[in-house]
Amino acid sequence: MAWRGFLKGVAIFALIMGSIIVLWFGVAQMLFGRPWMRFGGLAMVVGAFRGIILAFDLMWGRPPAFSKEPWDRPWEREPRRPPDY
Repeated sequence: MAWRGFLKGVAIFALIMGSIIVLWFGVAQMLFGRPWMRFGGLAMVVGAFRGIILAFDLMWGRPPAFSKEPWDRPWEREPRRPPDY
């Protein structure tokens, strides 16, 4: 369990840091790039925001935002009391 948590933390850290780097690179492309490069910069900014959302969804244990029903959380439907309580 300890290795699983450690690897999950490293993966989420890498996803967030990579998204931040891509976000700033995309902003730089949109501001200083040639006209055809601005579309790529816009795609980078959108992708970086989606990456940050995915990282926080994975960190909090929620279903990814890309799923068909992100509001469906099975653990909230289950009763907290044990059966026959």
